[in-house]
Amino acid sequence: MAKKGKVSSKKAPSPDGGNKKGKGKSPPEEPSEKDQRKAKQQANRAKVASSASWTGKLPHTLLHEFCQKRKWNKVEYDMKKIGDKGLVAISVISYTDPKSKETLTIKLSDPTYDKRSGEGLLTPQETPMEARHYAATVALCRLAYNTNMHMMLPPNHKKLWHELSDYRASIAKVNAYRCERLFNSDPFKTLVDDRKLMQQREKELESKNKQAEKEQKPSMIISLSKNDRRTNQSAMTLEKKLTKRRTPVGFSTTAWENAVFVDLDESVRQMLETMLKTNLDWMSRRADLQTASQYERKALRGRLLSLNFREPHVEEAMAYKDPLSFLLFNLPEDDLPSFFHKRKEDSMNKVEITALPLAVRNKVDRLVESGVSKDEALFALESSDMSENEAAGRLTEMLYPRIDYNSTQFISEAESIEVWNQELESLRCIYEDSINIIEADSCYTIEIFKELRLKLKVYRTRQYPRSLPGIIVSTFEKGYKLPNYIKQQILCKLLESIYESNLLGDMLVYHVYEWLQDNMKRIIENPGPLLSEKALHRSLVNKSNNSVIDTKAQRKGQSRARETKTLSDQALGELKERHMKRLEEKAYQQMLKHRAKLPAWHKKELIVELVQQNNVTLITGETGSGKSTQVVQFLLDSMILGPQISAAQRIICSQPRRISAIGLAERVADERCVDCGEEVGYIIRGVNKTKKTTRIEFMTTGVLVRILQSDKSVLENAIVVIDEVHERSIDTDLIVILLKNLIGKIPGLKVVLMSATVDVEVFKQYFLNLATCHIEGRTFPIKDYFLEDVLDALDFTIRRDKSYSYSDDEDIQEEFFRPSADCKFFNSGQINYDLVCQVVFHADKQLRALGNDGSIIVFLPGVAEINQCCSMIISNDVDESFVVLPLHSALTPDEQRRVFRRYPLKRKIVVSTNIAETSITIDDCVATIDTGRAKTMVYDPRDNTTRLIESFISKAEVKQRRGRAGRVREGISYKLFSKRLYEENMVPMPKPEISRISLESLFISVKAMGIKDVKNFLSTGLEPPPAESIDKAAKILTTVGLLDDFDGSLTELGKFISLMPTMDSKHGKLLLYSIIFGVAEAGILLTSMLSTGSMPFIGGLENRDKIRSLLKRNESNGDLIAVCEILKQYLEIRDHHRKTKFMKDNYLSYNKVKEILSAQAQYLSILKDIGFLPLKKDDAQYAYLNRNDGNLDVLKAVIAGAFYPHVARVQLPDAKFLATSSGAIEKDPELKAIKLWIRNEKYIDYLQDPHESPQEKPLPSTRAFLHPSSILFEGTEASSEEIRTLIEGEEPFARQGKINALVQSPFIAFNTAQVTSKLFLRDVTPTSALSLLLMGGPLNYEINERVHSPGIVVDSWLPIRTWCKNAVLIKELRLLLDQAIRDKLQHPRYATGLPDNEQSRADKVLETVEYIFTIS
Repeated sequence: MAKKGKVSSKKAPSPDGGNKKGKGKSPPEEPSEKDQRKAKQQANRAKVASSASWTGKLPHTLLHEFCQKRKWNKVEYDMKKIGDKGLVAISVISYTDPKSKETLTIKLSDPTYDKRSGEGLLTPQETPMEARHYAATVALCRLAYNTNMHMMLPPNHKKLWHELSDYRASIAKVNAYRCERLFNSDPFKTLVDDRKLMQQREKELESKNKQAEKEQKPSMIISLSKNDRRTNQSAMTLEKKLTKRRTPVGFSTTAWENAVFVDLDESVRQMLETMLKTNLDWMSRRADLQTASQYERKALRGRLLSLNFREPHVEEAMAYKDPLSFLLFNLPEDDLPSFFHKRKEDSMNKVEITALPLAVRNKVDRLVESGVSKDEALFALESSDMSENEAAGRLTEMLYPRIDYNSTQFISEAESIEVWNQELESLRCIYEDSINIIEADSCYTIEIFKELRLKLKVYRTRQYPRSLPGIIVSTFEKGYKLPNYIKQQILCKLLESIYESNLLGDMLVYHVYEWLQDNMKRIIENPGPLLSEKALHRSLVNKSNNSVIDTKAQRKGQSRARETKTLSDQALGELKERHMKRLEEKAYQQMLKHRAKLPAWHKKELIVELVQQNNVTLITGETGSGKSTQVVQFLLDSMILGPQISAAQRIICSQPRRISAIGLAERVADERCVDCGEEVGYIIRGVNKTKKTTRIEFMTTGVLVRILQSDKSVLENAIVVIDEVHERSIDTDLIVILLKNLIGKIPGLKVVLMSATVDVEVFKQYFLNLATCHIEGRTFPIKDYFLEDVLDALDFTIRRDKSYSYSDDEDIQEEFFRPSADCKFFNSGQINYDLVCQVVFHADKQLRALGNDGSIIVFLPGVAEINQCCSMIISNDVDESFVVLPLHSALTPDEQRRVFRRYPLKRKIVVSTNIAETSITIDDCVATIDTGRAKTMVYDPRDNTTRLIESFISKAEVKQRRGRAGRVREGISYKLFSKRLYEENMVPMPKPEISRISLESLFISVKAMGIKDVKNFLSTGLEPPPAESIDKAAKILTTVGLLDDFDGSLTELGKFISLMPTMDSKHGKLLLYSIIFGVAEAGILLTSMLSTGSMPFIGGLENRDKIRSLLKRNESNGDLIAVCEILKQYLEIRDHHRKTKFMKDNYLSYNKVKEILSAQAQYLSILKDIGFLPLKKDDAQYAYLNRNDGNLDVLKAVIAGAFYPHVARVQLPDAKFLATSSGAIEKDPELKAIKLWIRNEKYIDYLQDPHESPQEKPLPSTRAFLHPSSILFEGTEASSEEIRTLIEGEEPFARQGKINALVQSPFIAFNTAQVTSKLFLRDVTPTSALSLLLMGGPLNYEINERVHSPGIVVDSWLPIRTWCKNAVLIKELRLLLDQAIRDKLQHPRYATGLPDNEQSRADKVLETVEYIFTIS
């Protein structure tokens, strides 16, 4: 019964009022609040101890009890989040003195933590609670290391204690002092003792300084020069009178305080300084004082003198384009005016010299006597394992980096000491009273001039005499001072003498002492220029040795090459004699019979007469007339057989494409029965197949432009034939303008314009007294089939599931659907490759029925389309009856020549771009298949970009393509567009390229021709643009770094951008930078993506968030790189089914991806054609061109450089902190509080137009906002749940995601800006300050402040706070980078394969710049 009673007492009452038959069970009783708290504590305990069975005390409790026993304050913790890894805490203990009430605080961090690697024994934890307990374990070990307290710890914390004990034992053997500091049972006592000792030392030092001030005599500058003055009042007055130009708006103190701060680590700074001293070409930086504005130069000189630079230094600096940079680079830090001195706030270096140990400070003070700064001396010590001797040697070597040391020969320490002492004994025999040994076997001084108190101090280095000793020349007295720039001048000239006399390896000190006695007084009296004539000459030698061709020398070389084309009387006689013999040869007579069948032959006398009697002649000829091959021969024959032949007379014929220049030269050479390169030759980029005797030179229009810009004397007694003038390419139009201006000015110059279809009236109005001649064509009948005919003949059908692309009719029920010729698919210009393939086989069938074995040409818009079509034809050619050949400009000459060959028993199928339209003639062509499409560069003024656009061709181009089929026999022309589209939609003539491109591209092209006054030159053109627009284009080009802001000439980058056909600067820079900096594949893919104008995703609101989540994987890299990474992953997939699945999973649009890949193939073709990429690819070349693939820091810098001035500065709000039980935690800034600032174009216009007077002066920057579509657009504010968790100290809440890239990057580059309700920035990429400084706009020093130069200003609108010495290194490195770009593009070395010591200067500069990109 008792059991029953006990059981019954535990029964809960029935929910239905006591009904025992109720089906439901009673719910369990909810645990009380006490039970819940207890369960939670057990869970927390299990998490900390990593064991549910642990019942002992936890580390935090043990540390609290330890501190409480010693009457210390409550333990606190500093919490820090380590990215996505977790949290790390540091225990903070404190003690309040009962008498003084002062609170002492000590942080007990992980003693094993390495700042460089970011690793230590204390690892990040998931929750604050775990982090606190591990921090408590570290503190306990450091405080109670000599107790058995570890026995009371949980197993996982006991392991950490043992690891710390092992570390303590290891450092105790190496550095006992440091071990005592890290592991100390009474740290507060040690802290108080240290403070007392420091105070005592400071008092002693202060008393010494006061005593020294009383006894100190005025410092004597040891200089015999009388012109050494630091102030110049008249110069200041002159500056005020001359400086009347509008200057940029001065930035406020607040603006400078909030500006982005840039500092270079001392190691980086010295690396840059050494490299620049070795590689700078100061000769190229000399100013052309005849063309420079004397007004501005006088004002600049006055300003420099007013800044207290020494007058001799200013006079020397004025010989250079940038005098201030010259002074800042060549003057030692201590000799700079106080305006440029380095302050504490100018450095991120947290190591204060005064806080260093006394022994180190003394070493620094002794090394500073060599004329270097304290930072440089300290860095030299740290780089030499704190060896003063090695540091002194290092500082000596830096003054003259040219000295080469034999690193393969080493001597022992004993040998070095023996040589040192032998030399010392010899010196003591001669100068016994003058020598003072500072340290045996190590260092001594020799008195040089007693009356000047000058001494020589030498340090023995480990490899002496194989290496230089440390050499210091100074007074070594506080009361007397030798200026640092004189010290460095003395040492530089001394080291130069050692280098030239090849003394390294012998006992040097005696030679050094003798040289100083002979030369030192002379140098003190007349220090000479900061940069000697020898140094200037050496920089020029460096330049030539590194394969960098000076522009003037190159022009002279070209001129000399041209002069050699002038023949002697004997050579002229031989030329005529050979021609007369050739007339009797049977082969030549057979060739004459063949030529006589051409329509042009019947106009031979007329053409020769017109050219001889007129300055300009226009010859039009239909397809097949033979004008391209015959006209030049008619003219040459008349020159040879004429009564008088000029020694310099020659014929220059320009062709729009490389393949046509080669093909025509070889064809004309065959017709004249000579080898190509003899009487007839060609010149293309990189190949010159001509000789002294060459009289007909075929060349591309681009080559002719380069020749004309370098030496116009080549036009004397020359006939310039411009073929295919109807194409109106930019080069052709510019040549026409240039030749028009030269007619009548150059003796003997004749111009012949040739074209198949051209508006004759346009040229008659442009050229006065224009002579014209028309040659009828010789074409056979051609049968035309338009798309409607083709579809009927083939009965072409498509599957029903693809019908939506062709028709809007949703009621299609048949399995196969027959599209109409005017359906939306064909009218939009899309190409069906199945249809093209079927037409090829249909044409082959028709030709076979006629017994015709001729070839077929298929016209497609681009390289990607050609490759796809070739693959489909080959895969369907089961009988292997075709020879399928691609034809485009990116092929090698040998590959292009294949299309001219004949293949017995097989039909040749040539799949070509519009290159086969007019540039070449395939003799056996009998059928053409024309898609009616072509790719051209078109400028879009809405976003100021030039895009590669595929569009329908003109009727004239259709006619040209059609004519290819009727050259040798009857032909067939298949047009894959409807007759209605041809008649109603196609324009009569193609639009001239000069009107399709941006003015910036046009400006560059004109500048590349050597035209200085672009505005005046273009005003004489066929279609002159507005003058105001040309001025605006010049300003933009200067901003983006393609025009030199000093003289308006093209920069090195600008010269090579001009070689790229009508490409806007942004895309051109992106392509070239990516090739130069080893991210070619990514850069070309990005350019292809940008050129299409849209992202490669399937649109629609339903996909927006899904696409965004995909891109968030690469959030920190910005929008463009995130998209590029997805495309790269797609391209790496080879399996077709996996590709389809990837495209579907990543919401990629097939058509958009196809368009991007088509543009990519076209850009590759362009880059190969102009020589920036190798024509044939191999693994070594690919690896070199993509050596930084995966290095996103380099890619970001490339994007920033290409997009500038599309750059925004990221301004973060003031830091805010959150008080928690674990200590104060800095909150991530809210997105809405982050401000973006971009360049204010009104401000730039205001600076550049001094006559404009706006009512309100514009500000340098304007506010912009991140577009919501960007993956960087997201809030980073802590949620209410996070804040509550942190404050209450409950179960931690792990924040998801990374820190927004906007918080970590001082700048972002953007592709476009869009104005709706606000100015929004789209397609952004975060970038660093150093990347912007090296790749952005022009840099100027801020010298308008009163007391100190705060930094530099980028492009007059963006202040960057930095020390002037850092600024000048960056500025000079930029100039060196410009030269390196020229070197790499002029002399491509796709795979160097050279050891480091043989690398070119350009390679070393690029390596340095790439390294700086990664550390910024």
